[in-house]
Amino acid sequence: QKKLGTIAIVEPDNNWWQGLGLGSPEALIKHMVMKSGCFGLVDRNKGLQSRNLERALADDGDLQGGSNIGRGQVKAADYFIVPDIVSKNERSGGGGLGGALGGLLGGSTFGAIAGSVSVNKKEANVLLTLVNSRTTEQERMTEGYARKSDWSFGAGGGAGWWGGFGGLAGGGYQNTDIGQVLVLAYLDAY
Repeated sequence: QKKLGTIAIVEPDNNWWQGLGLGSPEALIKHMVMKSGCFGLVDRNKGLQSRNLERALADDGDLQGGSNIGRGQVKAADYFIVPDIVSKNERSGGGGLGGALGGLLGGSTFGAIAGSVSVNKKEANVLLTLVNSRTTEQERMTEGYARKSDWSFGAGGGAGWWGGFGGLAGGGYQNTDIGQVLVLAYLDAY
């Protein structure tokens, strides 16, 4: 009934999705935020870059008269969401946050990313971290898990779901098994 604040999506330091042939999960998370109605959403990536271009045009006097793109209009983000990926649970019975964090803390970044998703098993553990923008406190960290056996898309409902949601992000999420598993894992975390 009432929004809990304003969110900006911040990509993690490592672009783990590139190694899987996928695009950034930013659009997926934005879609979840907007559909939930729990938060307002500010765009600190392409939207902010485009706003800055408009601002530069205004500063140069190139915009039409009466255009209001002046200072003091950018809304502050109350929180940041950082989407990340963590190691899968080697035991197929599910995952725990302790095991997931172990994958993040040990080894090289590439090793942690390579161990994060089993393309053969088509399963993934992901993390969403909610950071307070004023205090930088990590207020919430949630894990999401999905595997191919957790879902099926036969005739009917699956095609409509992916057409309306999974296709939103592009970048292989709709067209690959591991992309579809990641969407469901992020949905679980959110």
